[in-house]
Amino acid sequence: MTISSFPLLGILLIASFLTGCASQVRHMPADFTPSTQAGQQSLKTKTLSHAADVQLDTGYSRSLKAGSQWVHIGTVRQGDVYKPYKDVFTLEGAHIHEACLVVAEGQLVGFYLPVERGFSLLAKKVRLNFN
Repeated sequence: MTISSFPLLGILLIASFLTGCASQVRHMPADFTPSTQAGQQSLKTKTLSHAADVQLDTGYSRSLKAGSQWVHIGTVRQGDVYKPYKDVFTLEGAHIHEACLVVAEGQLVGFYLPVERGFSLLAKKVRLNFN
């Protein structure tokens, strides 16, 4: 290997390192209003009738399974907030975040992040069909 090839090798190593880093899950503060039924023992669930694939801005993707059950727990300005029934749903970026679906007019528009108290906008909306 010649000395002139070392800078090229360094550039390639840095480029491969940077492409391997996941981006952050971007979110903004969100005012969450809990549902009146959120404190009740028997919550009504909605069932997803068809599977849906969601492409996240972080480069990762998530699949929502047909037959998965979701509970309406409240609202944010962007839509209704649903959490999975007896399960946990997460988003992945540089870190992993607990997330709830935010649905408006039958479309998944983003995610409510309860720990961060934030909303993460989904660039490409996804149609969801609940039974």
